[in-house]
Amino acid sequence: GGTYLARAVRDAKDTEARHQLMFASMLAGLAFGSAGVHIPHAMSYSIATLKHEFTATGYEEREPMVPHGISVVINAPAAFRFTATANPARHLEVAAALGANTANAKPDDAGEILAQAFISLMRETGLPNGIAGLGYGEPDVRTLAEGAYAQQRLLVMAPRSVSMPDLEGLFRNALRYW
Repeated sequence: GGTYLARAVRDAKDTEARHQLMFASMLAGLAFGSAGVHIPHAMSYSIATLKHEFTATGYEEREPMVPHGISVVINAPAAFRFTATANPARHLEVAAALGANTANAKPDDAGEILAQAFISLMRETGLPNGIAGLGYGEPDVRTLAEGAYAQQRLLVMAPRSVSMPDLEGLFRNALRYW
């Protein structure tokens, strides 16, 4: 899982990898269009707008900003841990697609297995270690959660209900992954 993403990150001239990423992006867009998005996207609004300390590589302008993709992905492992109880089998299916060994996995471990598979891909592609890598810390958690909680149109799409205390816990979980 993530083979083409890792290849494209390592070598931007790898046209096969970039072609496969474009195809995957198109499939994701189609899925988002019919199924919607939820917790990681709701959390991304706060991440992308509250601080401007992180400078992403690969942009001509070296202005501090958190690109949309990073602002979403950085929250995904925390969200997977939270949502797995709603449908462990589906979380394990995604973990297997990312290369995790799920043969003897217990349903209670689904969130952690998927989170770890995703974290491995984050590390392999050089993403920051959680939102702390973007400049956020424990004092920011409440404000981040308030911004995410305002995104009810996204949170209602989550496979389980999400409260303010849940969001605070999600942001704490997203501070550091390794």
